Amino acid sequence: MTDVPEHLVPMDGLTNSFIRYAGFDTIEDSGSATHRFDIYDEDSEYLSTFRILVHPTDASTVDGMIAAAHRQFSDILRQWLYEADTGRQAFEK
Repeated sequence: MTDVPEHLVPMDGLTNSFIRYAGFDTIEDSGSATHRFDIYDEDSEYLSTFRILVHPTDASTVDGMIAAAHRQFSDILRQWLYEADTGRQAFEK
């Protein structure tokens, strides 16, 4: 695994914003589900909902599908962090 640069090391207390798993909606006759993550700002005000589609091939149980949605969302957050850091570096030059 690649070393994480010091300025990207996770730590608690950086922000009061948060993401909450908000549930899922099944897609009739497909076995798939759309999982919802609600995003809140520093003042605990709702900002938006991010949806992730999970297919039954990703997991065979409800718990497995919820875990798969969390894994996918973690990958998305890592990609967003990479893009944000790349943008920051471009402007610091």
